[in-house]
Amino acid sequence: MTFFVVRIETDEGLVGWGESCDCFGVSHPQVLQRIVETIWAPAVEGADLDVALVALEKAHWATRRTLGDQFAAGQSRSAVEIALQDLLGKRDGRSISARYGRQKDSLRIYGGNSHFLETREAAAHAELLAPLLERGVGIFKLRIGLDWRNALRVLADLRAMLPDTVELTTDASEFFTVAESIEIAKRLGDIGVGWLEEPVQSYRLGAIRQVVAASPVPIAYGEHFFGAEYALDAMELTGISVIQPDASIIGGIDEARRTAIAAGSRGARVVMHLHGGPISISANAHVAASTGNVDVIEYPFHLSPVMKRVAPTGGFDIESIVDGRIAVPTGPGLGVEFDTDVIDAGHRAYLDS
Repeated sequence: MTFFVVRIETDEGLVGWGESCDCFGVSHPQVLQRIVETIWAPAVEGADLDVALVALEKAHWATRRTLGDQFAAGQSRSAVEIALQDLLGKRDGRSISARYGRQKDSLRIYGGNSHFLETREAAAHAELLAPLLERGVGIFKLRIGLDWRNALRVLADLRAMLPDTVELTTDASEFFTVAESIEIAKRLGDIGVGWLEEPVQSYRLGAIRQVVAASPVPIAYGEHFFGAEYALDAMELTGISVIQPDASIIGGIDEARRTAIAAGSRGARVVMHLHGGPISISANAHVAASTGNVDVIEYPFHLSPVMKRVAPTGGFDIESIVDGRIAVPTGPGLGVEFDTDVIDAGHRAYLDS
């Protein structure tokens, strides 16, 4: 995986960190870099920290008709917004969640598994999940690949192996047609899952509406929603009932909070999406900690080594999970110290590759 981070430094020497995600790290980091350098950086460079977020939002609105506000535009803006939030918290000596009104000191996680179900038998998947089960994690998300019939067979076998108290959810990665999605959803209803995530493309609202109408299980979207307004339109027009905002995708911490609060007030189950590094997990943790209706936060457990290398004291590695929960950082800003040597070494390795 490739990670995209933004570093902003003030004249007083404070450093803020932000991160972008496009659903699985970042696929085109140089595209995001160019947008940051030519659009967002000129908007905030030289601005007083108190008005930097306003300056960023003005640049966003000024470029919506030309650059747009989705995908690379929104993802890159997210990193800058998070970095500015980190700076504001560090300047004020308060964590981001404390600045908004902290409501939780720890968060329940759901384990995100990047291995497709059909790539191995149920026993092998159970072995992958075992370290989290031992630490009390009670929700897991499994991925359904193109060989979906075989994937559902494995999922049914896995369901039978795990305790009834463990909730299983599924991710379809926008792979399927409406007809396939409806058939998959019906079979998932027989297995019993918490939700089916992104069965068809996230921008095909008419197709999503057809799947929702026929599905016996909740349908989830959010990691490809950009802004609260789009998320709420999608809820109203399609009937999706699980919303998955991600601060490193949707436009930043403030936009993720607005989305979570508004979606929750309309009856949706809100769970934080996450498939980035320790900057991203910290940002999303602060969103969840300052938003009463957020249920859980995703935890891509295969990234535990990256979390530990980049943020050794962040508390985001598997060993830090207690009773299925991770602690929300308490220090100023994001509340996490990042190993800049590791980040710089990764940057050099990327440029040399």
